[in-house]
Amino acid sequence: MPEPIIGIDRGASFTDLAVLRGRTLIDRRSLETRDWTAITAALEELREKHPRSHLAFSGAASGMPPGIVERVTVVPEIDSIGLGGATLAGTRKCLVVSMGTGSAMVHVDQDEVTHMGGTGVGGGTIKGLGKLICGSEDVHNLERLALEGNAAQMNLTIGDLGLNDLSFLSADATVSNFAGIKSDETEDKAAGILSLVAETIGIIASLCALHAGCGDRIVAVGKVAANRHIRHTLDLVGALYKTRFSFPDNGGCATAYGAAIKYMSMA
Repeated sequence: MPEPIIGIDRGASFTDLAVLRGRTLIDRRSLETRDWTAITAALEELREKHPRSHLAFSGAASGMPPGIVERVTVVPEIDSIGLGGATLAGTRKCLVVSMGTGSAMVHVDQDEVTHMGGTGVGGGTIKGLGKLICGSEDVHNLERLALEGNAAQMNLTIGDLGLNDLSFLSADATVSNFAGIKSDETEDKAAGILSLVAETIGIIASLCALHAGCGDRIVAVGKVAANRHIRHTLDLVGALYKTRFSFPDNGGCATAYGAAIKYMSMA
């Protein structure tokens, strides 16, 4: 039986730890912090539970304690994102869009992983605009509100321009985000924020995927990809651009999972 591997991803907002035996995820932790004391405590707990484990690290290594430095193998973050998303989705050719504090687009073709671009729009945008516009930076609360709201009440839409007869665009398709405010309801504001984020990421991901020849295989991972309103909007973007988004299980820890996968190929 293979010895376990602990993949660690220290991102801009969260730190994720994923324990693999072979390619099977057997344990995980998610910390809403980048603090090394908390990371060390979670790591020691996992190492006690899974003895003889190997450590693979991806993400921001600055300030890493010596006790971790001497035991860990650092792997490239882009490889971790790409291999993690592709392996979780069960494919070897796709575009992985990692939706964290910001968003990264990574093309995977067999064992070749390429960074295609990204955007600063992501979970950090949701929290920041949610605090400014809705008075809440709780992403779960903003998701709940958005599911009860209507983004078309915030946006300038095709219907607003009297172009309802465009066969390839619905009347509520966005012409300009937050340019047609018709409501003061918090639910509509939250829907407008999440739609802005998902539309921006979805369009960039679709263009990257079409350029790479894998428009039907866009794998969305990261914690933002679990948001139901985000998923719905990405599906709408996919319908418009003739692309397809998928959302694999355990996508929230895809980069940590991918760090362990990459480690296997290096060992």
